[in-house]
Amino acid sequence: MDTTTHPPTHASPRPTGAELLTRAHLVDATAPGMEGLALWLATRRLDITASIPHAEQDSPAAARLRTAGVKVVVGFDAEHVQADRTAVVWSGATSGPLPELDQAQALRLPVLTRALALTTLTGEQGPLVAVYGSHDTATAAAALAAVLDDGHTSWILTAATQGGVPGQGIHGHRLVVDLCPDAGTHEAASWSRLPRGPQPVPRAAPTVTLITTATMNAPHFTDTIEALDAATALARASATVVLPLWDKGAKIVHERLSDHPGPAVVTVGLEETADVWVLPPRWLGTEYLLTLHHRGERHQFTVPVAGRHHALAVCAAIATALVVGEDPQAVAQRAGGFRGVIRSLAVLGAQAGVTVVDSRARHPREIAQDVTAARMLTEGSVVVVLEPDGVARTSAHAAEIGAAVGDADRAVLLPVSTPLTEDAGPDPLEAVEQAALHRLGQGAVHRIRLGPCEPAPEQRIFEMTAEGDLVLVIGTGQAERLGPRLLFHLAAPSMPIPQQL
Repeated sequence: MDTTTHPPTHASPRPTGAELLTRAHLVDATAPGMEGLALWLATRRLDITASIPHAEQDSPAAARLRTAGVKVVVGFDAEHVQADRTAVVWSGATSGPLPELDQAQALRLPVLTRALALTTLTGEQGPLVAVYGSHDTATAAAALAAVLDDGHTSWILTAATQGGVPGQGIHGHRLVVDLCPDAGTHEAASWSRLPRGPQPVPRAAPTVTLITTATMNAPHFTDTIEALDAATALARASATVVLPLWDKGAKIVHERLSDHPGPAVVTVGLEETADVWVLPPRWLGTEYLLTLHHRGERHQFTVPVAGRHHALAVCAAIATALVVGEDPQAVAQRAGGFRGVIRSLAVLGAQAGVTVVDSRARHPREIAQDVTAARMLTEGSVVVVLEPDGVARTSAHAAEIGAAVGDADRAVLLPVSTPLTEDAGPDPLEAVEQAALHRLGQGAVHRIRLGPCEPAPEQRIFEMTAEGDLVLVIGTGQAERLGPRLLFHLAAPSMPIPQQL
């Protein structure tokens, strides 16, 4: 019986493996991590449909999806899911009613989280080069895709490189995938038919896995042991694992793997005893000079990224490329064109003598590292504008998040970004504010409230800055558009800000 135009029954044959995604519908396709998957599927000329929020219908991400051939619909109405779809993939970050998922169940279509979708497709591809960590993988994954980009490499990233795209499905001999579970604020997973709790770690079997971090990161990992267990499990499933020993968690994973035979282990470290020895990165004012020793040979690379932690992430990516046998000269040439990840310590511009820098940091360690790095970009004061990510994460890490801004001169706190429409618990921003005050003192921490009767954030920030200052905007919600709006306001304080900013 032909079932292509009718809801499948329990007796209908189910597509398996990568076939599940040949005619997939992606819910909230502009959410972090979802765009890369959608682009990878679309550029392989698969029949992909996707829904996006109304606020994103004219966004650059939506334009990239349409250009790639994705059939984009606006909103999350049930009729967007048709019976001819092979599966529905959900970001896990959409709040409120989820009629598309209810429709998928009515049609008996498989509903996959992003992590499970990645598992499905990576299990049946060619050589898989994976990047994994409890957080902080975006730069390493994007850099690895860049230095392996020989015209036959495809990738699925959580964030695009500067001037690049987060997904590319070239039919080639290898695939680079960012398997980090921390792609978005997954605390609105209220659809009762999906399992509760953290996203499962993909059970892929990578050819090579680079593990960047392993530590507590609520809501994905409620403690460090849980994060270590997840990283160790993926490492044991890999043929080769690359471990940067400057991360304490990766060092513990190394110790665990030495207990009994497992994958081939390659260490990357700042000490000569590491398999790939990395000399301390040298900041040259606009780029880093990176020097790596691998198998008795010395290799140097110049990479135009800011922040020592981002430079080390690039070192880990380059080391992984050398491990898979990539030509060092080709790696050096490609690395020179890698300008970092969008919104990862990216200088947006300067107006009225004030420089505005963008950051997508979520975890407190990422926040602290970006704040420290901002000092290298200015001789003036550093003003941090922080929009904490998610109620669950902010509640669990409030003291660390508040302390993370302690290297700044002034801190501006925006309300916590969350897809939740209601939350009966205490506002975790209170604890963040107290921790920041402990580090910076009274008068250096300012809290901004949003509302129709409140001054716009860019106006308040404008009043706190002076010529020579650097404003570091950190966040993944409203903060994504605050940097450009602040630049416009600095240039023309008396003019209304265009609606598209």
